[in-house]
Parts: sequence; structure tokens; C-alpha cells
Amino acid sequence: MADALRRCPSRSFTIVGDRAQARHGFAESWSARLERIGLRGVRQMSLTVNYRTPQEVMDAAAPVIRAVLPDANVPTSVRATGIPVRHRPALERDRIVDEWLAAHGEGTVCVIGEQDYPGTDRVRSLSPEHVKGLEFDLVLMREPGMFGDGVTGAVDRYVAMTRATQQLVILE
Repeated sequence: MADALRRCPSRSFTIVGDRAQARHGFAESWSARLERIGLRGVRQMSLTVNYRTPQEVMDAAAPVIRAVLPDANVPTSVRATGIPVRHRPALERDRIVDEWLAAHGEGTVCVIGEQDYPGTDRVRSLSPEHVKGLEFDLVLMREPGMFGDGVTGAVDRYVAMTRATQQLVILE
């Protein structure tokens, strides 16, 4: 950041970050963190609207992150799909994926937490730490308890859940 400070004499930056997606967390405030590197007079704005993730998924994801970060900024979804988050046995994974693909001529699926699951052009298999920034129509998340404890585990669960743009299925 020191390099950036030298290159921008006005000290005017737009910095985007989400503590709820910081796998190793950080306890200090954004203002304190930025002041520590030389930025003063920080004006902070919080994202309050979520356009990607439906309300049903955010309602399930919010308590996951707030359990470890009570002050986490969890934006409000502007849309609902009418499809509740489902909890299904892990043995139903293939049937759920096959039925979804048969019913949807377009769109993508991600199975999170099963790296050995074979992907296709429309189905991905990723670890929770590799889905950040991505989005999928259907997300199947394998046994969220296996993602670990503490901040890292909660962040991985929250990030994995919020990749769904239409539907989330938790495989238990």
C-alpha cells in the first residue's frame, strides 16, 4: 500500500472489502486498518443491498457469519425466488444435480466441499476457499460442519452459501 500512497498524492482511493469474507478475519475496524497504513479521514460506506443472492439463502447465511462476527455487514436481498434452502442427505447429490440439469437448459451448478466430484461444462466442483467471487444458479454444499471451526470455518460456510443465485441445497 505504501507504493500506492506514493503514486496517488491526493490519497483518494476506493477500497472494497467484506469482513464477512475474510477467511482469517481481522479484528480492527476499517478506519483503524487504513489509518495504520497512512490513510486519514476515511469515509466508510456499507453495502446494504444484495442483488445476487436471494432472500431465502441470505436468511440462512446471515446467522452463520454473525455467530462469529456479530457486527458483520450482511446486505438485504432485493429479490426472493420462493425456493427455500433445502437440507438433503448427501446420497441424493447426483439425483438433485441430474434433475436440475434436466429441468434447466441453461445455468450452472456448483458442488462445494467435494473436490472429487466430476465436473462438466455446467457443473463445477470447488472447495469453499475457491468459490469467492463466483456465482452459480444451484449450489450444493456438502456437510458445512466439515469446513472447520472459528472464523475461517464460518466464513467458508457463509461464502459457499452466498454463491447461489437461485437455489441452495445443503447436503448432510
